[in-house]
Amino acid sequence: MLQLKYRALSLLALAIAAPGVALSESGSLARFSPGESGDTITSADRSNVSRDLFSAIDVVRREAGQEQLSQHPKLTEVAQAHARDMARRHYAADVSPEGLTLLDHVRQADRQTLYSAFGTAIAVVDAGSSAESVLSALMSDAFNKENMLRPGFDHVGIGAVEQDGRLYVVQLLARVEGELERPLPVNAIGAESLRADLAGRGMTPVSWSLSNSEGATLLRGSGEKIRDPRGEGAEGYLNLDVAMGPDIYTLRGPYVRVN
Repeated sequence: MLQLKYRALSLLALAIAAPGVALSESGSLARFSPGESGDTITSADRSNVSRDLFSAIDVVRREAGQEQLSQHPKLTEVAQAHARDMARRHYAADVSPEGLTLLDHVRQADRQTLYSAFGTAIAVVDAGSSAESVLSALMSDAFNKENMLRPGFDHVGIGAVEQDGRLYVVQLLARVEGELERPLPVNAIGAESLRADLAGRGMTPVSWSLSNSEGATLLRGSGEKIRDPRGEGAEGYLNLDVAMGPDIYTLRGPYVRVN
């Protein structure tokens, strides 16, 4: 009898425990004077930097022998929102002041995609910096460089916002293993379908679970329907366990409330 080996494909331990943040040498993050409100300063999205940086990263990865990245709309949406939040509240991190990680934000915003690996790269440089300058700042940080060149990533989202003389850049990298056939509503009333279209050959769904942001299991079940057999209700992040041969892998899905 084959013994199943549980393998979580997620890179969360690396990406969250050791995030990369690159700051340019010209100065630290701008700070407001007492009584000054951040809402009075206008921020500007820099989609041209995001576009050019995507092309530059593709060249660097190709030279390193890594696969090409595709842009993912939800990763881009979250990256842009986080860059805007960093600019507005003047911080540089992949965790918000409230303690939410970028993966938390992705899983709250994306109602359908199933991820197996996730990483971040963040830079804060002078306003007006080119994509080449941003790339140089990112590559100068060991953790940023490691995430950007990591094998296995196949999708990326990039956000860039300029405010108060600084350019805030957020890059989200991930591996997409498939998606749910239908977007999962935030409030799952009744038994919602978990049927998935998986990219990997031979991936067979085995079970599902809900976990909190620390990874502790709150609810577990099997089959293609998500429900709480206790009738108590639960909320957390969907994990889908899939079998490939003798091994079981964990895919990360949306945040959901099960009633």
